[in-house]
Amino acid sequence: MKFFSIQFIHIFVLCILVGCKSVQENLNKQYDRVEKIYSETYAQSKNKEVQELTWEDAKEMMLENNLELQRAYDSLERARESQAQIYWDLVPSLRFSTNLSKALTNLGSLESEDIRFNVFSTINFPGLINLYSRKYTALLGVIKAGWDLKLKKRQLIIRLRELFLEYSDFESRKGNVEKSQLWSASENKKPAELLTSTPEEILIEQQAFNLRISENQLSQTISKILGNYKFKWRLVVSGIPQLFYVENPLDLNRTDRLGVLLRQKQAADLEALRLTEFSTKLRYFPDINLGVSSPPLYRVGNGVQTGFSADDLVFQASSGFSIDTSLRVTRQLKNVRRQIEFQNRFMREQIREQIQRAFLAQEELVLVAKELGLAKLRLETLDAQPRSTELDEIRIYLEKRFVLIGRVSSLQLKKARLEGGFWLLDEEEWRKEEIENEE
Repeated sequence: MKFFSIQFIHIFVLCILVGCKSVQENLNKQYDRVEKIYSETYAQSKNKEVQELTWEDAKEMMLENNLELQRAYDSLERARESQAQIYWDLVPSLRFSTNLSKALTNLGSLESEDIRFNVFSTINFPGLINLYSRKYTALLGVIKAGWDLKLKKRQLIIRLRELFLEYSDFESRKGNVEKSQLWSASENKKPAELLTSTPEEILIEQQAFNLRISENQLSQTISKILGNYKFKWRLVVSGIPQLFYVENPLDLNRTDRLGVLLRQKQAADLEALRLTEFSTKLRYFPDINLGVSSPPLYRVGNGVQTGFSADDLVFQASSGFSIDTSLRVTRQLKNVRRQIEFQNRFMREQIREQIQRAFLAQEELVLVAKELGLAKLRLETLDAQPRSTELDEIRIYLEKRFVLIGRVSSLQLKKARLEGGFWLLDEEEWRKEEIENEE
């Protein structure tokens, strides 16, 4: 026993010394780890291979790797754990304690009688009102986290579709420039030649510059939403969802198929405030707390061992009631009611804004579709015209084409964003999506 006690003290002191390393040493270790990750990432990013990616593969990769979506999954998991913890708190707890009592000068000669070892068990039942409130709050949190996850999935899928269309637009603009032989290899020119460039050549350089910038930005955005930076992604546009909200606009009065998820989230916010009001009211009423305490399940001390005895179990029940003489609870209740009133007004304002915005978006989508068709027709007509060798006519041609390409690109992306807004609200389309995923 003496040998064991001395070894125990040595181990305890060693653990303290090891745990007391300087902060700078631990920071240096973490810095080395971060630096290693940086070096590995740099080596992978230096020469990326081009990898084609279809819509289905991209969506699957995004749903698996996107960090925003993973955060939403984690929020749902934590909400479920909080709900389960309510029941785990009812499980009897065990507590171990060890006591050492010995004069400091005699620590080298420890005896078994100097150490006392105890095992305790307690059961604590929360107040009935408190238990109900915690259970209700946890269930509401799980439901709300599930809705947040569903909304985040929709938003990311819509954004991924927009990126596919942006990439398609970029490839189309790049192809048109190359097909029209407007791509100028300015990097092969000498500085003197660059300084004497004509307005037409400067315009060509500007187109090439804009395309390169767009390509770099698109590559970064695509990798981020996919959660994968290993390759330089080339998106295959065929297979993306086709939306027909221009030909078949949504019926904004169909509440069963329009914006259900958004209204569910609004309802959850209202219910959270109502629960706060209800919990505040319950503070006016006494709560009942129950508990069971026992003597040590096992005890060793002074060479004597004792076990558990059911005769020493103690049942405890308590109830307390306090009068709100300071009016603290009353003021809290008034504040919650003001929040509820404001939230109701804010919700009504949100709904009015959503409806008005939906009406305006429907009109805007029709106008954008018409303008896009006209811009494409103008560009096709311009490219079909025979080329002139006159400098003035070439300048006019290049300027018109530059403006039209930018116009088509802008309208296509605007149309995609408007369609995405309606797609977010279209519950019927998302039900089809869920059915296809299940199959």
